[in-house]
Amino acid sequence: MNRIAGIAVAVVGLIIAALSVAKIIPALTWTGVILTLLGILIIGLSFIRKPETDDAPRMSTPETLAAIFYAPAEVFRNLRRHPRWLAAVLVMSVLSAVYYNAFLYRLTPERVANYAIDKTLEMPMMSSEDARRGIEAGRAASIEANKNPVLRAGQAVNGFVGQVFLYAFLAAVFLLFALAMGGKINYWQAFSAAVYASFPVAIIRYVLNAIILFIKDPVDVHPIIGQSSLVQDSLNFLVAPSTSPVLYTLLSAFSLLAFYWIFMNVTGLKNAGERVSPTTAWAATLTLFFIGVVLSVLAAFLFPSFIS
Repeated sequence: MNRIAGIAVAVVGLIIAALSVAKIIPALTWTGVILTLLGILIIGLSFIRKPETDDAPRMSTPETLAAIFYAPAEVFRNLRRHPRWLAAVLVMSVLSAVYYNAFLYRLTPERVANYAIDKTLEMPMMSSEDARRGIEAGRAASIEANKNPVLRAGQAVNGFVGQVFLYAFLAAVFLLFALAMGGKINYWQAFSAAVYASFPVAIIRYVLNAIILFIKDPVDVHPIIGQSSLVQDSLNFLVAPSTSPVLYTLLSAFSLLAFYWIFMNVTGLKNAGERVSPTTAWAATLTLFFIGVVLSVLAAFLFPSFIS
């Protein structure tokens, strides 16, 4: 993390937010705000020291991005002395943006926006006439937002920043788990382990999603669920989302790609940390996994109409 880079990102974010408020660059206020927050995060993290290299040879970034698929333990051990994350997050963010734009192209911005608004109107708290009128008033704007290339570029930037904050949080959790269980891991080791554990899972998911998206009839693609995954690698096909959204979500969580992430994350923590036992790696990984499952099920319980 470079302090000067953090200052530059924060300044760019402030400029974008100001230009958006002044209506010079429309509807990018939120993008400017989160870029400013990213700059502040970079500045803060720049004070955390990286681990000693001990003159260990450094894998090139392209080599780490490729070898993580077939030699993950070796890559994580190299990241122990040479932690890095930016290239992997950039690749995942670009693929996410490409897939989302392809998704809009196949299903059309109108269908995606109208579906989300229709499902919002089905929520119990939208029963009042005033609330329904307010949602309906934003229908045209929502469709136009899905068509606006500037806003979609802003969404791509938002996605990148969101991933950086997510992995920064995961690194902090892994660090705390290691310390609590008598282990030792540097924050940057935990950060790079979190990123590279997710990288192969994300690549496989986006590639398969893109293939399925262009093979499958767009009519059969769910406008909400399909944005995250079209891969059928769990037992959720046993339950219709309209019949039991909670059970559908629960079954979706226990997928082959989820199990692959668990394996990669445990491997990453054991090999990227200075002294992380298998017990610590499994405890940290499974705790986060089950928290994610609980949050997903809770969201399905509170907002069942969106996946029905």
